Amino acid sequence: MSETKTRTITALIVAPFVVLCFVSYESLIGLVAAVVLLASYELLNISFSKIQNGSRYYILIGVASSVAFPVFYGLNGAREGLSFLIAIFLVNSIVGIITVADKSGVWNAVLGTNLSILYIAGCLSFFLPIYLNHGPGNALLTLSAVWIFDIFAYFTGKRYGKHKISKTFSPLKSLEGVIGGLIATFLYTVLFKLVFEFLFDIDVMSISMAAIFSVLVAVMGTFGDIFESALKRFFKVKHSGSALPGHGGMLDRIDGLLFVTPTTYFLLQFLKF
Repeated sequence: MSETKTRTITALIVAPFVVLCFVSYESLIGLVAAVVLLASYELLNISFSKIQNGSRYYILIGVASSVAFPVFYGLNGAREGLSFLIAIFLVNSIVGIITVADKSGVWNAVLGTNLSILYIAGCLSFFLPIYLNHGPGNALLTLSAVWIFDIFAYFTGKRYGKHKISKTFSPLKSLEGVIGGLIATFLYTVLFKLVFEFLFDIDVMSISMAAIFSVLVAVMGTFGDIFESALKRFFKVKHSGSALPGHGGMLDRIDGLLFVTPTTYFLLQFLKF
């Protein structure tokens, strides 16, 4: 079976379940926690791949801390969530320094676990305030718009891509692909607004905001992808894992989303949707 067919089948199986999790705030917390669990495990597993002594211990600590954050944040609010994030950082740093046996492993033990919390758990948890403060429509739009951008950027870049964006970290990314994804994202956002407001009476961002949002998705989604590609090249791996057939790991699937989600929240807050 070709990679494209495998990717399509996986998406058709996973996507409906993910969308259903936006029906309630509690199910969204569960979805974010589950995705964080898989993605943080992949990042930490890569980070500790060359360290044998105690690596499983630090992976366990990092994953547990990462999963705990969206749950605590979702149930207790932003102020308590920030306090919890700082507390996790301090505890993990102290534990890492005290328990690490090899000096060469300090960087991984301290930075790896804390990066997992900030980069994956912290960024992805912005779905929760988007849902609460700006409605489930905008939360689901944030997720699905990134899907649309990725799909159309991939096929447009594959067909017309000539001007490379990052030859060092992501040589397949092209300006033409980003433009194709941007146009598709804007058209999709407008269609999403019209359909959801008509069928479900759910408020979605305005048409003028949709234009800004589409640019944000294109720019931040691209840089999120390049950032994760840079991490993989540093650790000399092709995929973060194999959780999603045809897509690689969970982190490979959400890399752009990790940059788009918090900036979407900032956009909505700034423009007072």
